[in-house]
Amino acid sequence: MVWSQALQGKDDLTRFKALNWGIRTWDLWNFNDCDKRFGDDWPGRIPAQLIAHILYFFSKQDDLIFDPMAGGGVCADTCLAMGRRCWSLDMDDRPDTRPEIEPYHWDLDNKWEDLPIMGSKGKPDLIIFDPPYFDKKAGEYSKQSISELSRKDYLSFLERFFRFLKKISKKKTRLAFINSDWRDFQNCPADKEEPGQGILVVDYHEILKKTGWTLTHIIQAPLSSERFNAGVVSAMQKKKILGVVSRYVMILR
Repeated sequence: MVWSQALQGKDDLTRFKALNWGIRTWDLWNFNDCDKRFGDDWPGRIPAQLIAHILYFFSKQDDLIFDPMAGGGVCADTCLAMGRRCWSLDMDDRPDTRPEIEPYHWDLDNKWEDLPIMGSKGKPDLIIFDPPYFDKKAGEYSKQSISELSRKDYLSFLERFFRFLKKISKKKTRLAFINSDWRDFQNCPADKEEPGQGILVVDYHEILKKTGWTLTHIIQAPLSSERFNAGVVSAMQKKKILGVVSRYVMILR
């Protein structure tokens, strides 16, 4: 809120400079740390700088941004600082600390399309969808998180959800889908991994294409390899384990 007031009337470049964020002008957005001024401490927290870059390149000030799985509120905070309107939903209701995030659980048995809330704020200009990653940190998310679903059910949920997002969008709405390759590599040497065990960016693209979204950009936004300590790296090297630090921002229309 303070940054929103301090930067009122400023253009995006001025806002980036004031927030001490350099703008990445290529399709590699590498951020070692999350900006702790934005969002709560949360499992799978993403850098505000990442959200700001999506806003900078694929939206304009006063656009409506839809964040259907808001988590710790990084997107809502960043939109506020960047002069965008943000409509945020999350399954965790936190009226005392996050009143701007409306409570809603995307239950697999519900008919989301019939909800009165959908369309109440108009169709979004940009959707930023950063779902809980499959299996990763499943124990740290709230119960009934999609992270706990089986691989088959997780992908089925995404297919249904992408169709739903298309239905509530206008023709020029863009979707920024944030996810990473997932492989069960922890105890498996790279040459022993079997096809069909993982979920890769190409799998997400197949579902997106099937549900009517057209890919325009794939941006690399890798996780920092600094999260691996020397002991972990040494053990991986001995077992020939190939870890995952990939993360992608897929921009679609």
